[in-house]
Amino acid sequence: MLKKYIEFMKKSPLITAALCIVYVVVCFNTVPTETNFQFFIVRTLLCGASCFFLYQISGDKTLASCYVSTGYVIKNAIGFLLMSLIMGSVLLLSNIEEQVPLNDNPVLGLIIVFLMFISVGLFEELAFRAVINDAIIYKFREKKYVFVISAVVSSLVFGAAHIVGEFDATSAIAWGQAVAKTLESGVFGLALLILYWKTRNIWACGLAHGLFDFFAGYTEGLFVPVTNSGSSYINTGEDGVRILITYFVVAAINAVLTFLVWKKVGKTIDFEKIRREW
Repeated sequence: MLKKYIEFMKKSPLITAALCIVYVVVCFNTVPTETNFQFFIVRTLLCGASCFFLYQISGDKTLASCYVSTGYVIKNAIGFLLMSLIMGSVLLLSNIEEQVPLNDNPVLGLIIVFLMFISVGLFEELAFRAVINDAIIYKFREKKYVFVISAVVSSLVFGAAHIVGEFDATSAIAWGQAVAKTLESGVFGLALLILYWKTRNIWACGLAHGLFDFFAGYTEGLFVPVTNSGSSYINTGEDGVRILITYFVVAAINAVLTFLVWKKVGKTIDFEKIRREW
């Protein structure tokens, strides 16, 4: 029975990818993550689950292959990392100005937050980049538009995953934030996909992604968190308009940075090699 199941998964890469995404989204909404450490544990376990689904699609090729060094990915993602560091620094200054109290153990808190964001980056690259991209290439590798399909689907699914959850569907601000956040995350995901095509180093892409998240949100480990309700990315309170504008501004910056990545990296990608080997 298990053998037939695995054979079916290998023969149906799109179904395998869909099962992976459904699985992780269900985990998002059902597994409690009340602390950063719990978040780290759950996302680490989801890394293993994503590897399982990925193995059904491409065997150990993606898990064990890389064309270039990790440093290459970090160097070409440096614009995103600098931007996220600026955002994190602004948040740090804001917390200091508002006199938000420090955690009881900020050093430990910073370490836990670092591990949490790295696990998030690795998990999201495995699930939303490698699984979706590899499934589409395995299914449509002979089609000229296969890479366009991969870019659109993986970027949209990745972007939309950030707004999964309940929010006020009657609020224009909420919908605006949902669209803007999807664009912001999706465009960043496209840049990582370009680097993945170039390097097939999903671990380096995961590290770059994790560092991006950490630089932007490291203050979570330093200060006592402010509790809120609803989606963590949708906020229709008094800061709703400011958050909406911020999402669109970051999305525009991400678009420029992604264009620069494509200009520098994209033209050197051997797409025919991807068709043959992936």
